[in-house]
Amino acid sequence: MRKPLSLPEPASGISHSGTRKTSFLYWLCQLSGWGLLFLINWNFTRQSGSQDMTSLTLIWLFGSLTGLALSHAWRQYLKNRLQLGQLSKLPLLRLTGGIIVLGGAEVLLVFSAFMILNPAGTVRDWRLLPNYLPVWITVFLIWTALYVAVQSGRRARRFELEKLRLEVNVKDAELRALQAQVNPHFFFNSLNSLRGLIYEDQVAAAQMLDKLAGMMRYSLGTGQQDTVPLAQELEAVHNYLAIEKIRFEERLVYSEEIPADLEDIAVPVMLLQTLIENAIKYGVESSMAPCAIRLSVQTNPAEQASVLITVANQGSIGRPASSRASTKLGLQNTAQRLQILFGDRASVRLTEHQADQQSWVHATLSLPRQIGQDKR
Repeated sequence: MRKPLSLPEPASGISHSGTRKTSFLYWLCQLSGWGLLFLINWNFTRQSGSQDMTSLTLIWLFGSLTGLALSHAWRQYLKNRLQLGQLSKLPLLRLTGGIIVLGGAEVLLVFSAFMILNPAGTVRDWRLLPNYLPVWITVFLIWTALYVAVQSGRRARRFELEKLRLEVNVKDAELRALQAQVNPHFFFNSLNSLRGLIYEDQVAAAQMLDKLAGMMRYSLGTGQQDTVPLAQELEAVHNYLAIEKIRFEERLVYSEEIPADLEDIAVPVMLLQTLIENAIKYGVESSMAPCAIRLSVQTNPAEQASVLITVANQGSIGRPASSRASTKLGLQNTAQRLQILFGDRASVRLTEHQADQQSWVHATLSLPRQIGQDKR
């Protein structure tokens, strides 16, 4: 069964793997960022010709580790206490205060390391602390900006996915409603025909009942499918035509031309039956003489990736009024279903042609050539 309206399962279905992936990426970025800062400080110290590289290396390593710890704690605070989804609603005052506190804490920790390790050739004076504060504030400002940007992007993608999923659910409901319109209308007509036939020909009525049971099995079996193989849809069409043949006898003349290599293409459920039913109403019901209905399927000459399905019947678009209304409803239903399933890749049109001094009505579908899977 093809499901053109499907989307990935909600995030809750893959929460563990998604959480592990997010955690891995977070720690990879953390270690990479603070590791890069350590290398920058260490390289700057080495190029400046410092006398005590060992102590300074330990200090910069300590600074990167404390920076990682502080930023991780800051992340936990941001996740639990602040809403960072919308950039226009960021709590700028609290973010600014937090960044300043982080910068001050890092300055005190690094300066304490300087005081403890006492590297040779360095100046240690508490009055220098304000000079270091802007540097670490800038570091945590960059970290926070990157984190907020990532979180905003993830939230936007999550909202977009939920929006798409909602649209899919709405379209799926529309499709089921349109599909549900087809079956009651058909069965109502068939039961009316069966009721009249019971009093005239019981054998024919029994045959019609068998065909109707086959149609009901098909309808129930494909109730949750969007498309089926053309061959499967044709079986339902033949059952329907057998029912109508009992009803109209020689007045119904049916023929079809379908290449074998196109019998596995995907078509919407009950779509052909709807068009055949409209053709019967358009032509057979309004004529006392034999009326021909032709079904043809072919690859679109103008676009090999699509298929043309044509249901033609003798008659005129202009008659009769009741049939015209019924056909309009059937075509509107068909057009809406095609739009939901295939979008702009599918279309339906109704035209009238003259051939052999006869008026013919053509209902032509253009569908993308896709394979249907028989799940019976």
